[in-house]
Amino acid sequence: MTATATRPRPASRTVRQLSGRVKSERRLGWLLAGPAFVVMLAVTAYPIVQAIYDSLFKYRLTAPQDRQFVGLSNCGVVLTDGVFWRVLGVTLLITVITVAVELVLGFALALVMHKALKSVRGLLRTAILVPYGIITVVSAFAWFYAFDINSGYVNAWF
Repeated sequence: MTATATRPRPASRTVRQLSGRVKSERRLGWLLAGPAFVVMLAVTAYPIVQAIYDSLFKYRLTAPQDRQFVGLSNCGVVLTDGVFWRVLGVTLLITVITVAVELVLGFALALVMHKALKSVRGLLRTAILVPYGIITVVSAFAWFYAFDINSGYVNAWF
């Protein structure tokens, strides 16, 4: 035997073999997360594609039948409008300021809740977590109205 035959291969060239358990756990993870991923992709991709499609037309909500294909001219109108750029700048400024303030306040509240106020810690946590419950209720109402028999837009699809 030669010296090169007994030498171990470098780590960069080794192929890691996965055990059967790891493979099955990975497969199970994809099977469990896959449907949620597909639903989230559909829920986000459909409105984006619809908005891009609608932007190619001259369209008035008061006269939906009178629709004309204009291509990318709507984009040209928006990108050359000074009001759009001013509003975009204000929106970005508001976003940066609110995110910075929320980050600082969030860390401050977390530190206060963790270190001090042990007697009212439960009440403080409840006050902070209530908005999460409100979001759930609002989401439930949104689904309720989407599937409403008289005014729901989902029923129109069927």
